[in-house]
Amino acid sequence: MKRNEKYTIFGHNGFLGKNIVHYLKSKKIKYFLPGKKIKFSKNLNNVIYCIGVYDVLNNPSKAIDASIKLLSQIIVNNKFKSFLLISSTRLYLNTNKTREIDNILINPHSKDYFFNSLRLIAENFCLSQSNKKIKVVRISNLYGGFFKNQKYFLPNLIRNSIKKKSIHITINKNSKKNYLNVNDAIQIIFKIINKGKYRLYNVASNQRYSLDFISSTIQKITKCKIKFSNQKYRYDEPIINIKRVKKEFKFKPKNDFKEKLQYIIKEFNI
Repeated sequence: MKRNEKYTIFGHNGFLGKNIVHYLKSKKIKYFLPGKKIKFSKNLNNVIYCIGVYDVLNNPSKAIDASIKLLSQIIVNNKFKSFLLISSTRLYLNTNKTREIDNILINPHSKDYFFNSLRLIAENFCLSQSNKKIKVVRISNLYGGFFKNQKYFLPNLIRNSIKKKSIHITINKNSKKNYLNVNDAIQIIFKIINKGKYRLYNVASNQRYSLDFISSTIQKITKCKIKFSNQKYRYDEPIINIKRVKKEFKFKPKNDFKEKLQYIIKEFNI
């Protein structure tokens, strides 16, 4: 990555955005962080779009604006050298076909697919543009620094274990989730921006971890109580096919979630 490059980060207050800004600072690379009132018709250089809405069902208008309206306005009304949309491997919900070339399943009758529908529209808009510098990365669950104030599943569990002294697991405790070190994700994001041959990539770990392991690790450190319910329903996040990014960039996930989880939990107590 060249130091004379400049990056515009949309979503810089979120977990991934904060980590990207921290990385750019460490490399002494210039960046621009847009405010809430965004003026268009600018040269935004290299854009990374990682705006997300946590609770899309309770904030549908905000989710639609962030996923589609603002995204399309930025692409249509601005000049940029490259544009990267951060999407999610959650798009592979209820399927084991997880290659970038595989079709995505959407069930319009289920609210579980509303988030996926928005992501898919955003991806389709980006990838339907003729500009080959517009790319998409589907990323799995992340962990790492700047986790404390986030509202995702894992930080919520840790926060509740400390503040409420209890956590509640609402699906089968043997259900598995894919977690990737945020630093691994960032390293590969910039390689994809600058050298990626394709326009769509999966970026994920090649290991999954059970909710039982996650909750018991939290319990050991915070001494909280664990409540399990709805144990008949098990959902394993699918194994994500990352052959494309492995072959092109020799990508090797650290798979250090077991070690880092203890450090992350202790960080919440500081």
